[in-house]
Amino acid sequence: MTTGIGQESAAGSGSGPLCAAWAREQHLDPIGTAGCYRGYLLVEWPLPWPRDLGDDLALAPVGERARSAGMRLQGLVPAQEGGASHVIAYRWPAAGGARFERAELAVGADEVVAAALAVLHEPPTTDGTTDVLVCTHGRRDRCCGSLGTALAQELLADPLQLGDGVRVWRTSHTGGHRFAPTALVLPQGSAWAFCDKAALTRVVRGSGPMDDLLPRYRGCGGLASPAVQALERAVLYELGWPLFDMTRRGAELGEGRTELVVEGPSGERVVWGADVRVGREVPSPSCGVAMEHATKTEPQLVVECLRRE
Repeated sequence: MTTGIGQESAAGSGSGPLCAAWAREQHLDPIGTAGCYRGYLLVEWPLPWPRDLGDDLALAPVGERARSAGMRLQGLVPAQEGGASHVIAYRWPAAGGARFERAELAVGADEVVAAALAVLHEPPTTDGTTDVLVCTHGRRDRCCGSLGTALAQELLADPLQLGDGVRVWRTSHTGGHRFAPTALVLPQGSAWAFCDKAALTRVVRGSGPMDDLLPRYRGCGGLASPAVQALERAVLYELGWPLFDMTRRGAELGEGRTELVVEGPSGERVVWGADVRVGREVPSPSCGVAMEHATKTEPQLVVECLRRE
């Protein structure tokens, strides 16, 4: 297995705090940081990666195609040297869904770019495969390069420990490096902070207690906005794991009012509403950079007056 730890651990070499340690100390809430996408375009692509995968000139046409389709481009560290390269498209149903729909091609290494441009036109498949993507993009952030790589290697040491049909990948930047180790579970589309093997096992299997997991939930990337993601987590507290098997779509209605429409497998429909507001703004530091030099802030979202409408 190619590790690439040296070249992937270059970012954030200053004397300031490690961003993930600081986020834990500050009890930052990661909800609403998953990003909102129509889908994800995954490509096996050899290391080394630049700080931004889209800066790889060979992948420029793929990055442009992903952006025009409203999808996020994710690199995958090749699982096998010399083996077939996988190109995977995950698309969220336009009318809302319970999970992303997957299409996949396996091609030669010299055909990856062409396959990535073509896979969006492939019909979806439903073979039950789950992909767990752990961010190990150290050139983007050293917490991901160290904590993420350690978690990925632990999972990859026994490919069956998360269950049959589960593939673990080392992936490029997924956002939220201050919450490292981070992981994205597809086709569920759920993004998670401060991950470990036990937590991901429960997420993949959809079983076990959720009390310690929900504070680490970043949201579902298929939902419309951070506010809708925050409302979805509040509904998760009420319904538990079954919510991930229900069709969901949401919208912001103005003045903080947010709704999430949930449809069960038997067709029952419930509209959940809440007021979602910003509780506080916190610095968003770069790893290793002193806090007084942080140039960005991010909102911590608060959900109030949850109701079934």
